[in-house]
Amino acid sequence: MAQFLLFELMILLNCLTQLKGARMDIEAIGLFALTEALLSLTPGPAVLLVVGLSIRKGFRIGFAATLGIVLVNALYFTLSALGIGAAIIASATLFTMIKWAGAAYLIYLGIQMLRPLLQGSALKGKASSALDLNTAVAMGMGKNDAVSSSFLRGFVLQASNPKNIMFFVAILPQFITPGDNIVAQMAILGTVSILLEMPILIIYSIASARSARLMKQRLVDWLEAIGGGALIMMGGALALYRKSQ
Repeated sequence: MAQFLLFELMILLNCLTQLKGARMDIEAIGLFALTEALLSLTPGPAVLLVVGLSIRKGFRIGFAATLGIVLVNALYFTLSALGIGAAIIASATLFTMIKWAGAAYLIYLGIQMLRPLLQGSALKGKASSALDLNTAVAMGMGKNDAVSSSFLRGFVLQASNPKNIMFFVAILPQFITPGDNIVAQMAILGTVSILLEMPILIIYSIASARSARLMKQRLVDWLEAIGGGALIMMGGALALYRKSQ
């Protein structure tokens, strides 16, 4: 983990050395970093998914979902830099389709997280013992399948929420210097965003996976169910969301 953070710091320093070429204000990039950090720390759908998967299946699975989430953010930055993001938001039909797909998927994930509590855990007879994080992976899917499935979950969850691309399109211009290389500035902000969000999600995943080792199975079911209920409510809120807000 320390080596990973050091690698990220080196990339961040390299980005900062490019600020002169892009004529970006250090204060602006600092404010953007603070905004991104606060949003990443907030328990939204992405955080809830990573925490739920890490509690149930361990860090490896939560990390796979993190990679899917971060990849979508990189794609959204690219779309915003090319002006495609604004075109997506401008299309009422496309926006509505994405919104409904995102709401349905959030609700689906929430129900999946509620199922162990509602149906009773397969390990119910061992409720007095600590949770074996590998058991859930071994039931119904192999490790490779679990990793790819989690990556896809993270990717689809982040991609199917139109509020995410609205953030990039609406917020990024506030930190851009007009009249200069927009693409270069977007690249710098995108790099800073990924370098901030990824370690935050990783920390959530590590903390959740390690905590699960000390938890009873029933407690894990309840915690996951709470996260699932929150996702269902977020899906309902997204379905009712109006772009004019």
